[in-house]
Amino acid sequence: MKRTFSILTFLLISLFGSNAMAQSKVFTISGKVISSEESFALEGVSIVIKGTNKYTGTQADGTFSIDVSDENKILIFELKEYETQEISITGKKEYNVVLIRKGNSARLINNHQYYVPDATTLSIALN
Repeated sequence: MKRTFSILTFLLISLFGSNAMAQSKVFTISGKVISSEESFALEGVSIVIKGTNKYTGTQADGTFSIDVSDENKILIFELKEYETQEISITGKKEYNVVLIRKGNSARLINNHQYYVPDATTLSIALN
């Protein structure tokens, strides 16, 4: 009886342990962060995996890389003079992000972003 209990315990630990290890697959995400106005690379952008204490920052050329696991779903991009942006992780390995300077507003028209310095009316003739 004691031997059967030991074998059963071993099998349960093996089963649940391997299942937990399979769920925590880690992969690397990389990309580049640029400014919406001048399209130049942004250095020093803080990138955090939402709900964790894992973070990284962009290099001088705006590039970054961070290891994430399957259950981590959102990256938060922050820089002092720019609007904070949250990006959902969709399984891609590369994410290129455009940050909008605070005080500017963006309008999305036919999947193109147009930036307006003040929040006045935007009128653009579309074909």
